[in-house]
Amino acid sequence: MPSRPLILSSLSHDIHAHAVSWGLRCSGVEPLWVSSFADPAAGAISLYSDDETPWRASGALGAEIGPVWYRRTRNPEDFPRVRQSDLAFVRTEWARFLKNLYLLAGDLSDRLWINPPAAAIEAENKLVQLRAARRCGVRFPATLVSNDPVEIRAFFRRHGKVIYKPFMTHSWENADGDAFSTYASILDESMLAGDESLRHCPGIYQAYVEKRSDLRVVAIGERLFTVALRSTSGQAFVDWRAHQHGTSLEATVAELPTGCADKLKAVMRALGIVFGCFDLALDENGEAYFLEVNQAGQFLFLEQLVPQLPLLQAMSAMLGQGRTDYSLDPDPALSYAAYNASEEHAQWWQQVRPQMEAEAAAGDWISRE
Repeated sequence: MPSRPLILSSLSHDIHAHAVSWGLRCSGVEPLWVSSFADPAAGAISLYSDDETPWRASGALGAEIGPVWYRRTRNPEDFPRVRQSDLAFVRTEWARFLKNLYLLAGDLSDRLWINPPAAAIEAENKLVQLRAARRCGVRFPATLVSNDPVEIRAFFRRHGKVIYKPFMTHSWENADGDAFSTYASILDESMLAGDESLRHCPGIYQAYVEKRSDLRVVAIGERLFTVALRSTSGQAFVDWRAHQHGTSLEATVAELPTGCADKLKAVMRALGIVFGCFDLALDENGEAYFLEVNQAGQFLFLEQLVPQLPLLQAMSAMLGQGRTDYSLDPDPALSYAAYNASEEHAQWWQQVRPQMEAEAAAGDWISRE
C-alpha cells in the first residue's frame, strides 16, 4: 500500500491544507489532515531507542505515513476527556513531547518533511534569514535592529529614506476603538522624536529600496514560481500586504534576474527548508533585494490572481510524490479555480465560514505572509 501523506495544521479553516487535501484526492492519493499528534485521528504514537538503536517511530509516524507537511501547528489544548484539575499537566506534557519529536523528526526516517520542523522553527527568525542571505551572496538592504534612539537616528541620517517593520504583523484596537495593523512604513524624522517610544521594544529598520515592483517567489521543492506585485496604477507599494484585501493589487508572472534563482535555492539549503515564499524588492535597475522568506507562507492567493500558475498542483505533487524533484504536468482540473468550483470546497466553506467571519470582524485575519 502506498504511504499516506500527513498534513499537520491546527487551523480548521486552513484553506491551503484543505485545497491540497482536495488536490491529493483528485490525484488518487488519500491524505490525513490532523491538528497535531494529539488529535485522535492521528492514532497513538510511540518512539523507541536503546543504547544500540537510534530513535524510531511507530503508530502516527509509522511506515504507513509518508511525506509530512508541517503546515501551521499549535500545541494541543483541547482534551475533553481530561479533568480540569489535570489539564495543565496534560497540555504541558504534550507540548514538551512535541518539542522533542519535532527536533528528532529528521532522524526518524527518510520521509520528506515540508518543512523539517527544527529547520522550520529556526527559519521563522528574520535575522537568521538575513544571515543565510548574506552567506549565500544574496543582496539585501542595510538593516538595523535596535531600541537605541541614538543608533536609530544615526541610521536614519545615514540612509535618508528608511523603512520600519515589526518582527510580525500585528493588528489591534486602541482605547478609542480605532483599528491598527503594523505593516512596513516609511519613517519621517518626527517619528523618531521621542526616546521612550523607540525604547519600548526593538524594531527592524532598513534602508528603503526604490522599487519597480515587489517579487513574490514561491519555492516548491526545486521549482520557483515568480510573481510581480504592484499597484494597478503601475506603482510599487511600500508594503503590498496592506492592500491585500482591496482591488488595487495587481499580479503578473515575472522572471527573476540572472543568477537570482540559484542564490535563492542556496538560501533554502542553508535554512534546511524545501518550501518557502520569498519577498524581494526589484529596484529600477532590475536588481533584486531579499527582504524575507516565509517557510509556511500563503500562496493560493497568487494562483487566484494569476491562474496560469499551477501552485496548488505543484504542492500537491510534491507532497503526493514525496520528492522535491516531483514531476508536474499542469492540469486545469487540479487548479485552484477548479477547487473553488468544487462541491467539496462549497461544503467545507459552509462549515468554516462563520468562524472566519468572526475572526475577520475581530481583526484576526489570515495573513498572506
